[in-house]
Amino acid sequence: MKNAILAQAGEMKIVDSPKPTIQKDDDVILKVVRACVCGSDLWNFRGINKVEPNSENSGHEALGIVEEVGDAITTVKPGDFVIAPFTHGCGHCAA
Repeated sequence: MKNAILAQAGEMKIVDSPKPTIQKDDDVILKVVRACVCGSDLWNFRGINKVEPNSENSGHEALGIVEEVGDAITTVKPGDFVIAPFTHGCGHCAA
């Protein structure tokens, strides 16, 4: 699959990456059909936040189709259309 990574501040690149797999029982794999840049992404791009070269983004601000779910997931199922806004991340933090 194609993956956009932050090569360094001010430079993005597209690389080939293996398709993700379920690693934990609370994982969900989405096929992203539309994505948006979040303002926090621009902090890394502009060099305001120091990140390692060739870093991946955390993956938020997307619309997609659920492809696969871990055993602990009960709220969505494969085939569901979902929105992943910035306020809904891991499900464990205050946001």
